[in-house]
Amino acid sequence: MTLAYNKEGSGDRTVLCITGLNGHAGFWTNFRKALSETCTVISFDQRGCGDNRAVAGEHTLAEIVSDTVAVLDDAGVESAIVVGHSMGGVITQFLALDHPERVRAAVFSGTFCVFDWYMQNTNNLRMALLNKVGTEDCARFSAMLAMPGGNVMDERYDLHSRITKVSSKAPDDVVMGRMRAPYGFDRRAELPRITAPSLVIGASDDLLAPLYQSQLIADAIPDARLEVMDGGHFFPNTRPETYLEKVVPFIMSQPVD
Repeated sequence: MTLAYNKEGSGDRTVLCITGLNGHAGFWTNFRKALSETCTVISFDQRGCGDNRAVAGEHTLAEIVSDTVAVLDDAGVESAIVVGHSMGGVITQFLALDHPERVRAAVFSGTFCVFDWYMQNTNNLRMALLNKVGTEDCARFSAMLAMPGGNVMDERYDLHSRITKVSSKAPDDVVMGRMRAPYGFDRRAELPRITAPSLVIGASDDLLAPLYQSQLIADAIPDARLEVMDGGHFFPNTRPETYLEKVVPFIMSQPVD
């Protein structure tokens, strides 16, 4: 079984975009449109989300990794430049470590290499809220964490819209399963084995995947480059121009397919 996926552009470099907890390929819409002018770009809704909402699953990291490989297989892509944000960056680590032949280069964006006490406690609060009052209030709380208070008036954050126009993007049980997925994740000791050219991008004001996590990843992966910006956890969307300025040169510096 292969999930429905998007494939845009016809460039010589193939880029695979992997979304985080939200699970929706729509996270990459603006990035995908900009990149598809020069690259072939693949993205997909994960199980229980978007176009694949009806696909049942266990919603584990291992399952998402398997689905990602299946998408590459179905698209006829032997290896890709992988861009993973948040939990998508965790999946990128699995690919680079366990399926290195599929990863030509990697962008670890707003992600983490260990689900430590800080991230567990933050997620515990979100899960408790989801369990008690449901998806909408949990989504509002998550939006508040994702958009730092110092910049709430920045229209690019669109925080007011995020907390007043919440809609359920996946059933509660799917959201809960996905929120449970990263517990126990810790591949710090293995990161030095990654040989793919690597770019790590973190935001100084990211409360959900704090900057120290990006620093750990960049320090561990040989020759990885760390770029720091602001924009909260959703910085690819709140700072799209800056994100493109950092990611596109890295992508275009990689050999063609």
